[in-house]
Amino acid sequence: MESMNDQQARAYVAQWLSTHPDRLHNRRHDPMQLRNWEDAAVLRLRNGIAEDAEFILRRFATKTETHSME
Repeated sequence: MESMNDQQARAYVAQWLSTHPDRLHNRRHDPMQLRNWEDAAVLRLRNGIAEDAEFILRRFATKTETHSME
């Protein structure tokens, strides 16, 4: 069970965002907020298990969206 390196994680986050255009609406309108989210997502992927990447990003996006609604 290996982790992703920085380049792999960034590529995965970019792909995930492009295949999930319905997620993170509030962050997508502000480039700085989106960049911060991407950086945090990369960190989570690098610290997690590569096979769990989809779950990690889905959960992180859900937490972010829930938090921004409060």
